[in-house]
Amino acid sequence: MDIINLFHIGSNWNIILFIIAGCSIVSVTVFIERFLQLKRSEGDTNRLIIDLRHTIKEGNIIEAIKVCENTGGTIANIIKAGIEKHNRSKDQIESAMELSGMVEIAQLEKNAKILSVIAYISPLIGLLGTVLGFIQAFAEMRTSGLVDISATRLGEAMEYALVTTAAGLVVAIPSVLAYNYIVSRVEGFILEIQTTSSEVVDLLIHQDEEFGY
Repeated sequence: MDIINLFHIGSNWNIILFIIAGCSIVSVTVFIERFLQLKRSEGDTNRLIIDLRHTIKEGNIIEAIKVCENTGGTIANIIKAGIEKHNRSKDQIESAMELSGMVEIAQLEKNAKILSVIAYISPLIGLLGTVLGFIQAFAEMRTSGLVDISATRLGEAMEYALVTTAAGLVVAIPSVLAYNYIVSRVEGFILEIQTTSSEVVDLLIHQDEEFGY
């Protein structure tokens, strides 16, 4: 019973609940940090494309790079990497954008897996508390006997078992939603990157042919 007592400190607070509470704090912190990072990575893509069409068609590559720098965000950074290789072949421009895209996407996905891990382990931690609670309840029944068993102590053990499971689910469900939200936002970025990059590559290739680069 020493192991059970280690995880059961009083009827309301115990190490299992402390661990689950810690998971919830980490989950909230990671989600807020990722949400803010995604907001910082956004940019006005439509305005960016309109400005780039104008500057690239005029052959003003330096101005096009400045447009990307002033716009900022994930897509602008990737486009800038391609524009800087404007005098290279199409494959080299696409490779530069692809490499920059991998770096940018990695930044967007950073720490997101933590939400997935917490969503997975929180119910398991709660289940551990449930198992320990039932073990304690059955231990009370075994040591006290059916006649002398304390309903209060047995009720505390059962309550502890159910509370830890509920706590694990309370943390896991929002973590799943948060993780899926982050993933969907990143997938949206990837789709936007692909369409925007393709258009910019066509602009650069056409501009190079027109100016004889």
